[in-house]
Amino acid sequence: MSIKSQINAKAILEALIFASPEPVQHSKLAKIAGLSREEIPVIVEELNESYCKYGRSFQIRQIAGGYAFYVLPDFALWINDLLGKNRGIHLTRSMFETLAIIAVKQITTKPVIDKIRGVNSQAPIHHLLKQGLITIHGRATSPGKPFLYATTTKFLKVFGLNSPEDIPSFEELTKMFEETEE
Repeated sequence: MSIKSQINAKAILEALIFASPEPVQHSKLAKIAGLSREEIPVIVEELNESYCKYGRSFQIRQIAGGYAFYVLPDFALWINDLLGKNRGIHLTRSMFETLAIIAVKQITTKPVIDKIRGVNSQAPIHHLLKQGLITIHGRATSPGKPFLYATTTKFLKVFGLNSPEDIPSFEELTKMFEETEE
């Protein structure tokens, strides 16, 4: 009897997700673990139910097109003490505004961003590119052929999203803000 047949599918899946520094794609998990694509979400749900039942501090989430472990928000205070509050990404207001425009429009140009913000957005775009939150997605066919900007997989991971489709549309955001004001 091989070692693979002695270990259950849940444990194999858990080990694969745990060992990966990046979210593991659904198809890769199925292939390596020898499972069907349909079994993966079922097993992940069973693992999460078990973690919840036993009061674990983490869960498996589908993020950036794959699966990864995440510490529950209730434990953020201790994690921040351990790792420091200023680790990772730092966004200024101008960077956040620029990133929000790119995220909602998904593929857009600097002139469009500048028009929406009412100011030159070169510096925030440069910093967002440097941090890997946006990428150049080609060039527009409009005069001057400006760069087209889109969000990256790193953006999805930082903001806890599974795919660009999870980003609310402008209409959804408008409706949310109207409901908040009421």
